[in-house]
Amino acid sequence: MQRTTFCFLLAGAAFLSAISQSSSILRGESWALLDGFQEGGDDLQAFQTVGNGWSTTSGGFSPLGEPAILTWSIVPDLTAMPQGVGEPSSPSNLIAVLDGIHHGGASPGGSDLMQRDWFHLIKSAFDRWDDVSGLVFSYESHDDGVVNGVPATGLGSAQGFLGIRGDHRIGGHSIDGAISPTIVAYNYFPNNSDMVLDTDEVGRFGNPSGNYLRFRNTMMHEIGHGLGLNHLASEGHNFLMEAFLDTSIDGPQFDDILGVHSLYGDRFEENGGNDTPLKATNLGSLQIGQSIKLGEDAVDAAISPIDVDFVSINKSSDTDYFRFNVTVPSIVDILLTPLGPTYPEGPHGGTQTPYVTSARNDLGLFLYNGTGTSLLGYSTAGGLGEAERISNFALPTAGEYLIRISGAQNLAQFYQLDLAMVPEPAGVVLLLAGLIPWISCRNGRMKE
Repeated sequence: MQRTTFCFLLAGAAFLSAISQSSSILRGESWALLDGFQEGGDDLQAFQTVGNGWSTTSGGFSPLGEPAILTWSIVPDLTAMPQGVGEPSSPSNLIAVLDGIHHGGASPGGSDLMQRDWFHLIKSAFDRWDDVSGLVFSYESHDDGVVNGVPATGLGSAQGFLGIRGDHRIGGHSIDGAISPTIVAYNYFPNNSDMVLDTDEVGRFGNPSGNYLRFRNTMMHEIGHGLGLNHLASEGHNFLMEAFLDTSIDGPQFDDILGVHSLYGDRFEENGGNDTPLKATNLGSLQIGQSIKLGEDAVDAAISPIDVDFVSINKSSDTDYFRFNVTVPSIVDILLTPLGPTYPEGPHGGTQTPYVTSARNDLGLFLYNGTGTSLLGYSTAGGLGEAERISNFALPTAGEYLIRISGAQNLAQFYQLDLAMVPEPAGVVLLLAGLIPWISCRNGRMKE
């Protein structure tokens, strides 16, 4: 069986190569690591990180664990390219090569690259990372790699700037041909996350199988490095950031998404986040007999390309607030469950150990009035990896209420939140008559 392999070599950049060799690994087409790169010393997670990810982008600052606003651009052909793996000096010809694959050499739209058939493949790779995390990616249509027909800002030589060039810049040129062993692409780490594709790889990048899965997975893998994720290894499991191109997966898998949550948080952290009562995520109105579920997709190691329901606490200072409304006095159940599979994991070529992703951060569950000024009930008795529950909680009046979720450790933890209204009108009548306590929860009991 043939394997195609990625190779990461130099400090500050990640490289991928294609090597033909026999293998008993039951994967379609794979990329193996030949690594001389020493990763950063920030490896507190089982997934492999390089430094802290992006800290300064064209959209502002991004402290560790906080969302990042990022842009991406495609350099014009003739842009000067780096020689990151010692390849011959030549300018970018990526646009012409992709036009040749998808348009037979024609170029619809002129300088408007969004008119190209291949544009949506690149955009979908950035969008997928955006969909599953606190990242906000947008296309920067300008790139000053060539100005007035003259090469200007070479790829890999400058950080992103709004209206000038993207944070993640993409170019390509001939690296070493397409005959194995061959380098396929390489990518730099933050805060300069530019990507170089080998434009000799027409056969791989032009393979339409799985909606150009080889090209899309190459893009998503390289973007992962540009976000600060390094190679990992997991025996018996298939993750995007492993050093193997696996056509049985499509995009980021569980470990990849856990890694990006550690660096940038979940999707609710975008646009100001939900870390305070005023910014609470609105779950809507809860009706009798109805339930609301959040975070259901973080159960299995294998992730579908349409899964987007991932929520997490990624450090001890991270807090998630959720708002819900009831229209009548109600009794509710609130369940907080830490989620995640267990699998072997470690750096590529290193020792793998069992990674219990459901027990990384000890979560706490709290219920407040609608303004967040009065704590009504809480549950914190469950240990690491155990659920927290506020059960048969009587809400004496209609209106808004807040749920707060927090964690004790500086580690990313996926969770599922379940909220259900229990139809017990007789109990509510007794409650309002003052004949039963109006709050009960597993390990917190309060009265007004």
